[in-house]
Amino acid sequence: MRIALVCISPLQHDSRVLRHAALLAQAGYEVRIFAQAPLPTTPPTPVTVLPGPGSDTRVRLGMVLRQAPASLLPISADALYWGSATKLAARRELLRFKPDLVIANDWRALPIAHAAKHACKARIIYDSHEYASEEFADSWRWRLLARRHVVRIEERYIREADAVMTVSDGIADALAARYGLARPTVISNMPAWQETAFRPTGDRVTVLYHGVVVPRRGLETLIESVALWPASFRLVIRGPAQGGFDQHLRMLAGDLGERVSFAAAVPPDQIVPTAAQADIGIFLLSNSTTHARFAMPNKIFEYIQAGLMVISSDLPEIRKVVDSAGCGLLLDRDTPQAIAASLAGLDPASIDACKRAALARAKELNFEVEGGKLLSLVTELAHAGAA
Repeated sequence: MRIALVCISPLQHDSRVLRHAALLAQAGYEVRIFAQAPLPTTPPTPVTVLPGPGSDTRVRLGMVLRQAPASLLPISADALYWGSATKLAARRELLRFKPDLVIANDWRALPIAHAAKHACKARIIYDSHEYASEEFADSWRWRLLARRHVVRIEERYIREADAVMTVSDGIADALAARYGLARPTVISNMPAWQETAFRPTGDRVTVLYHGVVVPRRGLETLIESVALWPASFRLVIRGPAQGGFDQHLRMLAGDLGERVSFAAAVPPDQIVPTAAQADIGIFLLSNSTTHARFAMPNKIFEYIQAGLMVISSDLPEIRKVVDSAGCGLLLDRDTPQAIAASLAGLDPASIDACKRAALARAKELNFEVEGGKLLSLVTELAHAGAA
């Protein structure tokens, strides 16, 4: 069976797509990824590289020209969606591949997958990484210019999918309720199992944020809080930056010296070993939108796999994982003072207890366990197609 994973975004740091492709290839399927550069150094399967989105200015212009009209005339989304060289190339190359199954990663890939269903009788799995209709609901620009376009595309094509999967129980329940679907399969963003040795906390405590360095991740608040931290604590921010946001953060951190450092992103297979050099993994996200309340980011599982104590905003999906593992604490407020107070209450012994709990739970929270759900779903669709 020929399986295509369509991802209208850069592949290099998309750990979910890379994990899924590797698993399916190892299971004996013929797998090809369709995605934008940059690519990882050694992709797990062949990749068809799609045209990139261009500069930030071009991306914003594309939103205005192709997505904003749907705010007034929703039906325009169907035609304007194809006013993109990336999507046209993806459709052309996908039909040339003649897949039996297409995994459409996020709403942007749904119409492309549908084209393969129509032309090749391919089956579709829609992998909703985010709750698309609410993803950036805290931005008035997105609500004004893009939301109606996104909603139109998703609601038009989601019912064409033969199966739907997503990353959290909250998103699964929301999609089922919104579109009248059978409850999607939940396949969490867990890293591959990598045995990590316990590393006791020393005199210097490293707090790590890793992930995309963009607005709305609480990074400004995090940097502001560092001045209030105990003297032995320092912050490391590691990940790819977008739109020059890292320069803004470097300016905010200018007076803090070595207490705040910025590190380049590492390849997906190095995320956990590199994170293991820290002591605490932190994640901030305002509980102000439906999308935020459903968040179950891969970094939480990566922190656990790396044997870190986890400190996070108190969001329902994250609370379930952290509480069940006993590996961290949740912030009642995402303020500099609340973050600093939480850190001030820690000592090496309490941090180490959480680190040991994380390593114990990591034996279950990994893709070797979770990936079985994907294989079962693909097998089910393969048998249905052969019937």
